[in-house]
Amino acid sequence: MNAASTERRRILEAEKRRLDEEIRNYPTPIPRCDAQFNHLYEQLGRLARDLDAIEGAASERAAAEIFLASRPYTEDPLELEFRSRVRAVLR
Repeated sequence: MNAASTERRRILEAEKRRLDEEIRNYPTPIPRCDAQFNHLYEQLGRLARDLDAIEGAASERAAAEIFLASRPYTEDPLELEFRSRVRAVLR
């Protein structure tokens, strides 16, 4: 595992922990029509699907391409800067 894949894993797992925590601490009862909760839940699902695809990629390059094809998970400058670095390496 190289430094880029380690950093990518760290970013994605940190976001997964954040979403898990936010969902776990969401005020109850949660009505089915709660748009904010539904959005959090959808983000967590997207992240889980992307993590599965990245981990199942045939190569590090394929994993990086899957990561870049996904929408950013946060507006965190560290994630956005990392995406820029990965994009530059793949060119």
